[in-house]
Amino acid sequence: MGVLAFVAGVVLYPVFIGLLVRFGARQHVASYSPASHRAKEGTPTLGGVLFCLVVIVAWLAVDRSRAGFVAIFALLAGAIAGGLDDVVNISDISRLGLTVYQKLSLQGVAGVLVGVGLTIAGFTHQFFPGLGAPNLGWGLAVVAAIAVVATSNAVNLTDGVDGLAASCTTLVLIGLAIIGVSRGDLSVAVIAASLAGAVASFLLFNWFPARVFMGDSGSLALGCVIVALTAELHLIWLLPVLGIVFVVEAASVVVNVTAIRRFGTRVLRASPIHHHFEELGLRERRLVAAFAAAAAAGTAITVLFAHVAGPVS
Repeated sequence: MGVLAFVAGVVLYPVFIGLLVRFGARQHVASYSPASHRAKEGTPTLGGVLFCLVVIVAWLAVDRSRAGFVAIFALLAGAIAGGLDDVVNISDISRLGLTVYQKLSLQGVAGVLVGVGLTIAGFTHQFFPGLGAPNLGWGLAVVAAIAVVATSNAVNLTDGVDGLAASCTTLVLIGLAIIGVSRGDLSVAVIAASLAGAVASFLLFNWFPARVFMGDSGSLALGCVIVALTAELHLIWLLPVLGIVFVVEAASVVVNVTAIRRFGTRVLRASPIHHHFEELGLRERRLVAAFAAAAAAGTAITVLFAHVAGPVS
């Protein structure tokens, strides 16, 4: 499925990018972004819509299970929330999307619905190192809701350099697909593999210099579905390891903003941390390669743990 999704993306993205240009779906760049990013103004956005559609078609063609529906719902919920933000960004140059509270509210609603869906579908047993797989019951809904908001925002923050979010999420999804196959979980394997292939095809057009951006419709969708797939594999507590790059990106913003507000000084030259390295002179391609290596390490550790832990009996 991954190969088919990749081929579909390679064939469809040139046409899709042309449609985005035709309908004026162009990105507005924030004034506080690094100076090198000003040239990205006007690049077509909403590219994440296509890889979401490819995955939905793959799920309908191969799976159509209840467990798969929860992950697909998470993908759609994130895409809709992010899409609304993208539409505001595109249509109103004076606003760079929804307000923080509007965005968090949409993510919160999506997170609660995904959490409830995972609980009803019976994924309440989650592995925790040293404790086996205790039953969280309805506590899973709370954990999943928090994870959806945190992860979708973290992926969104990571999507600030050409190819960065796409390369890191592709590696994470490949890891989830490997675990899904090893455990005989068709739903996770199909969705993770097809999404990895579709995002990899998007990466060909998002690599520096990007011809298209995924937009919040893509980044929020990826964050939401990664949480759902990880929970379906009973590994939600391993999310910080699996998404180590996303954790560092989000943490860098918290640390820098806190330092500025509390002490009037910066820890980093800019945040998220990829902008800090850009300010130090690291070029985008090398930066992406370094971050992708970290993402690969986190994914490898998670796959190894899943192998050692084995499936939930």
